[in-house]
Amino acid sequence: MIKKKYFLLLLALIISFTIFFYEHSFRGDEIINLAYAHIFPGTPNAVFIEKDGYQIGFLPYPKNPKVNDDDTLLNLNVQENGNDVGNTFVSLIIMDKNTNKIVHQVPYKFYSFADLSYPYVFKHEGKYSLSLLTKIAGDEKYENNPLIVSFQLDTDGIVYKNSSIYSIIIYSVIALSIIICIGFIYRTKLKLIINKKLKP
Repeated sequence: MIKKKYFLLLLALIISFTIFFYEHSFRGDEIINLAYAHIFPGTPNAVFIEKDGYQIGFLPYPKNPKVNDDDTLLNLNVQENGNDVGNTFVSLIIMDKNTNKIVHQVPYKFYSFADLSYPYVFKHEGKYSLSLLTKIAGDEKYENNPLIVSFQLDTDGIVYKNSSIYSIIIYSVIALSIIICIGFIYRTKLKLIINKKLKP
């Protein structure tokens, strides 16, 4: 009976920590360079800028990000004739237009395809400028000097939260698992003590 309880306890802890590490392995700085953001013309809230035969798309999520919202995604896409441009080095610069200061800069990174999703948490309400710098292999003009396109973005309102609802659920599950663990251990020890006392 004791072994069964310890097995259930161990199973509960494994499930809890698996959920925790799965959630946090896809959040934070480690996801900043994930690139799966192809934007199709006509997509609601998408903005396209044409420059030298390239179409650069921008699709923020949500349309007007809120301050402190850790679910914000800045999706950008560089296309040529409707196809993703390949073999690029891309950098992103975010500037606060209220202060004219750069608040965030992503260093150049190689992408097989220029479909980009950048998570970013805005700290202040106001107007921002996002500049996408793209070096394109095989393009005489933009192989060494980047193709630069800027988009305007307004933040709208504030999200009063320190973490997402998913994190709250995960921490609750972990806390519950710890409580169950302590309860099992206490109950098992109590039974052992009682059995020892009852033995002649």
